[in-house]
Amino acid sequence: MTFVVYKLGGSLLSCGDLAVRLKAVLQQRLGSYPLIIVGGGSAANVVRAWSVTHTLTEVAAHWLAVRSLSLNRGLLRHLLPESHEVSSRDEFQRSEVHVPLLLDVEACLLAAETNHRCSLPKCWDMTTDSIAAWVAHDWGADELVLLKSTALPVEQPLGDGSLDDRPPQKQSLAAAAGRGFVDPHFPLVAWHVPRVSWCNLRENNSQIIPWLPLRLSD
Repeated sequence: MTFVVYKLGGSLLSCGDLAVRLKAVLQQRLGSYPLIIVGGGSAANVVRAWSVTHTLTEVAAHWLAVRSLSLNRGLLRHLLPESHEVSSRDEFQRSEVHVPLLLDVEACLLAAETNHRCSLPKCWDMTTDSIAAWVAHDWGADELVLLKSTALPVEQPLGDGSLDDRPPQKQSLAAAAGRGFVDPHFPLVAWHVPRVSWCNLRENNSQIIPWLPLRLSD
């Protein structure tokens, strides 16, 4: 039985048919254990504005942003009434098979901090992209699926003549982070995960696309 972590981008919470789209994607990994981590989106942007207005430290802003995820998770819990919330790996392992599970990120990270298991930085270079990758590694997931509002990043071939006819290649971790498709810290965490996939959830008939069987060199 495979275990898949899904990172749902916070910007997707504005999709009116989000529940339908998300359920269709989960069907593509039918038979797996799904764990969903909801991103910050507009809730985290409020904290970003506060951090400037009130000159918050990065640590204070980090924990406020993490706390804001509870609001987004609450919305998803409403949209997926069959889902359950979990805050630890033990709770996850005791949960029902195939039921969508929503991670309480704040409780998870606070417990990891207490047990000195988490080394994620507390800054704006680290978002739920990196948190999802860390959880996927720490909890032994087989795959991390990034549910985004944009298509899989690709490298356009350079050159002239026949070189321009080559199909675009999937972008490396470093290049994707440099262009803002994932957060800057993501390449340092994600290489621990056996497989990272991508899904543009705003696209009609969204499909999970393999992105990277990761290597340290990425």
